[in-house]
Amino acid sequence: MSELPLRTRVYTVLLVLVAAIAFVAAWRRSQQTLDSGQLATAAILLVMVVIAELLDVSFPHSVITFHVSVSAAFCFAAGLTAGPLLGGIVVLLAHIIDGLYTRREPIKTVVNATSHGLSTTVGGVAYFALADPERSTLGSVRNVLVVVFAAIVYTLINTGSLALIVSPVMGIGPFQMWRANFGGLYVELITIATLGSLIPVLVQENALSIVLLIVPLLLGPHLAFKGIRQAHHESRVAMEGLANALERRDPYTFRHSIRVTAYARAILGMMPYIPRPTAEAIIAAAHVHDLGKVGAQDGSLKKPSALSPEERRAIEEHPVVGAEIVSRLEVYKQSVDIIRHHHERWDGSGYPDGLAGEAIPLGSRIIAVADAFDAMTSERVYRPAMSIESALAELRRGQGTQFDPQIVEVFHQAEAAGSLNLEGEIGEASPRGITAKPAPIEPGPAAEAGGSATRRAKVAAALLLALFARVSR
Repeated sequence: MSELPLRTRVYTVLLVLVAAIAFVAAWRRSQQTLDSGQLATAAILLVMVVIAELLDVSFPHSVITFHVSVSAAFCFAAGLTAGPLLGGIVVLLAHIIDGLYTRREPIKTVVNATSHGLSTTVGGVAYFALADPERSTLGSVRNVLVVVFAAIVYTLINTGSLALIVSPVMGIGPFQMWRANFGGLYVELITIATLGSLIPVLVQENALSIVLLIVPLLLGPHLAFKGIRQAHHESRVAMEGLANALERRDPYTFRHSIRVTAYARAILGMMPYIPRPTAEAIIAAAHVHDLGKVGAQDGSLKKPSALSPEERRAIEEHPVVGAEIVSRLEVYKQSVDIIRHHHERWDGSGYPDGLAGEAIPLGSRIIAVADAFDAMTSERVYRPAMSIESALAELRRGQGTQFDPQIVEVFHQAEAAGSLNLEGEIGEASPRGITAKPAPIEPGPAAEAGGSATRRAKVAAALLLALFARVSR
């Protein structure tokens, strides 16, 4: 946690304190007496939230990956069904269980569990303070409207607290972070309000009737998304193959993007607080960052002398061209701006848009350092390769002018830790001036997600069997 920005650490502690206060306040005003039936309902809701988390469905959006997880609806419904206090505890425990099983970093587990628990408790308090207690959630227009209001409260607290904590990591403001995720909120809000009002009614009839929601709400979307994820994976394989084929035109740049990807991955490895969807978008962009050179003339790329003004302008168009190419593929929506701006400079003198400082996307700043290091340590037709030490010194000299100072420091830390794997034999057909072998590329996010999803599905199936066994008694 010490590697996180100070504001993120402070906001995390404040979130835990606020959640603790909310739980205590809910306990003091609670007049609920627990019986075996309520505890059984709470246990079923706990299992359903865990299953929903294990089978979560994520969709790439234009700026960020948002999760239309049915677990949010079950969390909200827990507050309306089991009461604000018990419902909040159920949600808190469910996310802790999910975090432990998936081996999520402790800080992420704490933030997820606390944020969802707080949202459930406050949403439940808002509902019971305004609703007609004599009617069900669907029993009157008033209660339906109160459900919608409580769902809005739940969503704002959940997304707002996450934006507040994550925004310092991303180097942007909390509202900008929240607005970036706004595109997916309406889907989640509709899901939360609809299921949140339906589940309490089902529980009144029979607590185990919640199990009927498993197929249409959990298994159906999960299986459908496997097909979408496979299509995204195949799109990435095709684009990365095209980028690699493009670099084969010039033996001096062959495997350049693979090495840049390895260096970008090493930088991200020193920044574990970066959200996984963001890290995946950066890795995806690194592998195809030079795809726009597909339209460049071989003469310009291989020219041993200085480029003419016209040739330089043509070369400098490649970030824009590459961004336009990948923008047509949904899987690269998060990577478009990263590719477009990977030749911007920290002082604002780069291209194509002259962005400066933190206005440059984080991924672009990371790729800029990785790209420059590989270019300097690779032999070119117009110059010999630099030594590793000289290239690292050049990165230092470019701090605050060409490069983000923090990213350069992280890159040096990665090199000192051996994460760059700068030992061994020269890569295939790579006329490099250093005996460097890029760090092995791990399986892509689609392959990782596929294996992880299979494991989670098996655990979810076991939980489902336990529930059905309980129903058959």
